[in-house]
Amino acid sequence: MAVKKGLSINEYGIFKNDKCLASKTEEEIYDILGLPCFEPELREDRGEFEAAANGSLPKLIRVEDIRGDLHTHSDWSDGKSSMEEMVNAAKKMGYEYIAITDHSPASRIANGLSIDKKKELEKLRKKITGMKILFGSEVDILSDGTLDYPDNILKGMDVVIASVHSGFKSDIDKMTKRIVNAIKNPYVHILGHPTGRLINERDPYNVDIDEVFKTVLKHGKALEINSSYMRLDLKDLHARKAKNMGILLSVNTDAHHINQLNFINYGIGTARRGWIDKNDVINCMDYRKLKKWLDNID
Repeated sequence: MAVKKGLSINEYGIFKNDKCLASKTEEEIYDILGLPCFEPELREDRGEFEAAANGSLPKLIRVEDIRGDLHTHSDWSDGKSSMEEMVNAAKKMGYEYIAITDHSPASRIANGLSIDKKKELEKLRKKITGMKILFGSEVDILSDGTLDYPDNILKGMDVVIASVHSGFKSDIDKMTKRIVNAIKNPYVHILGHPTGRLINERDPYNVDIDEVFKTVLKHGKALEINSSYMRLDLKDLHARKAKNMGILLSVNTDAHHINQLNFINYGIGTARRGWIDKNDVINCMDYRKLKKWLDNID
């Protein structure tokens, strides 16, 4: 674009006939080229020029847009902080709500959620003011697509995240059917870390992601962007695909310690690379709107 305008750009600025026209800010250089100053996460040549031309550039989500975390763990399962510590840490971050979603019993990496936890959570609700505490669980998707809790238990939870934690080497048909069956459960709200990857440790499992996305959309569920630096799952391209289909997302930390609540920055960075704005994310909703969405899930 610069060459067509008789300009040149290098590390020192933008020039015409060896005269420097701008060298101090990116905004100046973009302006001379007749472009908006694209957010850094959009600079991937994935349609940002066309979007600028037709006025459809997204207003990217910010960390400040997050109203709460819907995927966290406490020492009731494999977390290292107590529920009270997690709730207070979230409150200090300025959150309006937090969901404590400890693992279901089948998970080998955790002690499993005790139903008595709900009684303890009720005590916290009375003790800690100015903070909404949601009762939930990250429930294992078993090999046949059923969930690790019966429906009568799931029905009593505010937030249910369904996740795969075993059988990662299943063939694509079996894994796809397994996940699709779980999504169809009427008490599931969010599909957790949907592709199962662990960066530099484990590849995503074999799954027909298109079929999974179609099922999520049909049943009005949400897909997670897991902010753990080991996961970042969904990745940016999948997040954008979900957005384009009209699927809602949930950007969570999967925190197992109060310090890990800060992982939200990584999830937001991934979401921004996927062109996500706050209207695409359920935990950018205020509590009243979020609770209505949770209560009306298919």
